[in-house]
Amino acid sequence: MKKATLIALILLLAFPVWGQIAWGVRAGGSYSSLVQKVGDKNESGSRMGFSVAGMADIPLHFIYKRLSVRTELALVNQGGSWYSGQDIEGMAFYNRCWYNSLHIPINLAWTFPFYDIRISLYAGPSLDFSLFGHMTSREENQHLLFGHTAEKDLKAFDLGINAGFAVAYRRYFLSVNINGGTLDRRAVVREGESPVYQNNVTFSIGYYFRTHH
Repeated sequence: MKKATLIALILLLAFPVWGQIAWGVRAGGSYSSLVQKVGDKNESGSRMGFSVAGMADIPLHFIYKRLSVRTELALVNQGGSWYSGQDIEGMAFYNRCWYNSLHIPINLAWTFPFYDIRISLYAGPSLDFSLFGHMTSREENQHLLFGHTAEKDLKAFDLGINAGFAVAYRRYFLSVNINGGTLDRRAVVREGESPVYQNNVTFSIGYYFRTHH
């Protein structure tokens, strides 16, 4: 009985917040790259992809009226190119890939009005769960697998640092999002090879089905 009463009380206190959540969708293009250091230079092999997402903006009015938690579930098509086999003198394998991932950013957003528009600045961690993809390596085309330890595979998870801004007018908005991976994506770590990190920049247009009251 006490547990049920406590749960009911929590839901009752949370109702004003949940009732003000803004829901929306966005879609756009992504510019992604796999970055590594080869010799004394930072190499970046890039490609164009896409990103679609459903999003929610949860107000934190009890802390400050302009703060919110902005999160989303996004399907991101990303990838790039990198070198492997650097331990072989005079030879380096050039690998190219694309793959789809589920991104779940959890951002702290600050929103302020400017005439008739609303401007949001946000940042936070982002979870990246890789699904499936394709790779070209050593002149061979093959499926890109995740969670395996073969040379051609990448790791199935990445932790990113996410930041961006959005400009909203009524129910429509434009956003720019930057995500930098912090984990080495290589499934096989061999001596003489440098880490490979996934970065991407996304440009989107979106629509809120529901805005804050």
